[in-house]
Amino acid sequence: MSAKIAFWTLVISSVFAFSAESIVIHVPADQPTIQAGINAATHGDTVLVAPGTYFDNINFRVKNIVVASQFILDQDEQTIENTVINGSHPTHPDTASCVLIVSGETSAGLEGLTLTGGTGTAWRDIHNTLRYREGGGILIEFGSPTIRNNRIENNEAINRSGLTSAGGGGISCGDSNPLIAYNLIRKNRER
Repeated sequence: MSAKIAFWTLVISSVFAFSAESIVIHVPADQPTIQAGINAATHGDTVLVAPGTYFDNINFRVKNIVVASQFILDQDEQTIENTVINGSHPTHPDTASCVLIVSGETSAGLEGLTLTGGTGTAWRDIHNTLRYREGGGILIEFGSPTIRNNRIENNEAINRSGLTSAGGGGISCGDSNPLIAYNLIRKNRER
């Protein structure tokens, strides 16, 4: 591991309070997709995404991990622009947010990515049992992740077919306490 990567892994671990056993999983070098990197990760790991466009709809799946571009190493805003999660090809049309953090993740992080093309996720509200489509870019439920230094643009949550309503074209948060800072959120649509 290079000294630069070791240094930034230490910085990431300190900021997000991860353990010394944390590892960095490189996408696509170690895992072919971002979701595959998340699936291989354990608490405290970092999924480090190389520049490129990834047609992926990712779910943190109860893992307190960091998913980040190489922006965390180079602090170059071009890296954010060039590392894209395009959510326009979901496996299931009702699970089409670019990013799902919906299982109580308390110290997860998302940094340095462009999120685009997401159309939201249909879900049932535990408070009233009604169904909604929300979170074109990111849907957060029951967690407190850190969402920092991302571009969240050209997502939507507008399809209300069979649902009560739709909203949160860029980000939707419910029963959550996220830290959302230094993001560019623009050109997202909702009803």
